[in-house]
Amino acid sequence: MQTNKETQSMPLIQVPAGKTVEVVFIDAGHGLKNRLASMGVLSHSTFKVLRNEGAGRLIVGIKNSKVVIGRGASGKIFVRECE
Repeated sequence: MQTNKETQSMPLIQVPAGKTVEVVFIDAGHGLKNRLASMGVLSHSTFKVLRNEGAGRLIVGIKNSKVVIGRGASGKIFVRECE
């Protein structure tokens, strides 16, 4: 059963550049979750999407660093926009 937060979320791959988002959940296996955690992408973390041109990798800004996330992984990260 999905909670209200999960129904309001969208995959990171759909977020345009310039938006600040909060991670709601990550729908992936242990390997990808661990790799993302090592880059600072955790549940309830916030970051800004710096580049999403519809093709290629996404670049996000996390804690004064730029992190590159592939399109496959970004489709498994569900976020909501921060107000």
